[in-house]
Amino acid sequence: MRLRAAAITAVMITLMAAGCTDSEKPNNGGTPVASRPSAAASSMTFDEAYQQVPIDGVGDLKINWDLPQEADVDEVLAARRGLTHAYWRSEATDWTPIMTLAPFLFTERYYQQVLAGLGSSGAGDPLIGPIWVKLMGVEKLGPDQARVTFCTDIGWWHEASNTNPQIRKDRANLESLVVENVQTGDGERRWLADQRWNPDADRKAKYGADCTKWAQHQP
Repeated sequence: MRLRAAAITAVMITLMAAGCTDSEKPNNGGTPVASRPSAAASSMTFDEAYQQVPIDGVGDLKINWDLPQEADVDEVLAARRGLTHAYWRSEATDWTPIMTLAPFLFTERYYQQVLAGLGSSGAGDPLIGPIWVKLMGVEKLGPDQARVTFCTDIGWWHEASNTNPQIRKDRANLESLVVENVQTGDGERRWLADQRWNPDADRKAKYGADCTKWAQHQP
């Protein structure tokens, strides 16, 4: 959801208010930002960090997952954590605890070029409500890279200030996260999120009709 500090934050607020965010992909140009907090230097382990990710939602954000049993694999788990982190940011006004977990969920490149300039506070009007997320497919892009595609029903996802929200017309949102298997600071290899395509127009032909049919939930 971004590209460079203030400019990115403004774009992010506008797009989220419209119902979906721009593709979150690392920007390979521009001036490098300061180094991120090191996961290796933290007293928290990766497993401890994963336990703090509110995978089913937090506060006024409820995430309902539709997953086949065989989806419990590292690639999908990494994508789910990355997706949860993104929606968690939309719900919160204090990003301090959220960004503390980011080094455990995203690659160094993604953190540097997308997340590092976001600061510790979110947009003025949080986005809240229930969302439903269905796993549509996992595509291997190489031995250490995969693209995980979700259908997200954001029909009842709305601004916190809206006390009488109406269902969104374009509620079926296809989004993908590219995850990579990288060696982390603790010497282990782990799957971490590296890109987010939101919406993912490239998957519309394959999954669009099924996503639209599925995204009809009631709160």
